Amino acid sequence: MNAVPSAQSLRDAADRMVSTLAAHADPEYRLAVLKRLVRRLGEDRYPVFLRLLGVVAESDDARAQRLLADTIGTALRRMDLPGGALSSWGATQLPDSGAPLSASALSGQFFGGTPRRLLGPVEYLTVWHLQRTQRTALSAETFRTSLSRMIALLNQSEDARTLYPQKLAVDAQNELEGAYTRATRERLAAIASAWKAGRSPDEIAQAALDARAADAPHGWVLRDL
Repeated sequence: MNAVPSAQSLRDAADRMVSTLAAHADPEYRLAVLKRLVRRLGEDRYPVFLRLLGVVAESDDARAQRLLADTIGTALRRMDLPGGALSSWGATQLPDSGAPLSASALSGQFFGGTPRRLLGPVEYLTVWHLQRTQRTALSAETFRTSLSRMIALLNQSEDARTLYPQKLAVDAQNELEGAYTRATRERLAAIASAWKAGRSPDEIAQAALDARAADAPHGWVLRDL
């Protein structure tokens, strides 16, 4: 794919992805196919993978949507989501927000030992929107649209619809790993709660945007970690 894939190239790639998944009945093999695709794209091009999921989500091919969502459901059962990396909020080597960025500035050499972890599709979108990373932050509208579309896709699988909000609820309680700011954990908790409650994808995405920091306990001084 080109650095900036065209709409047609994305549709073609999404069609090849789904066709490859459909050619195999083994759920584990299908998961291996998705993970291999993410590896071939490379760590810095995980958003291309998200766009491929979005192409399928926006299509009228319900079979393809179920196939893809079921494969992600398999990944959730195995706790092995095809993930992408974003720099940690605690990184000290990020460029100034106002400075122009070059491709070399976003290389692994630039970030060096910056702590990073693999994030699944929903977590990646949330961190990308809320935290300072190596990428230009997603706008609220892009985040809402992308998250709603992603959840609509995942809802095509009973496993994904059940297991993903459970995972997010656990992630939202983890304050020690350093991957999520407090604001991000609150958004993940809001997504998990609305998703478990059976709200629509649009309502779930809006709940993430509407989430606000809880009031600080009296006498405590807190920072938005």
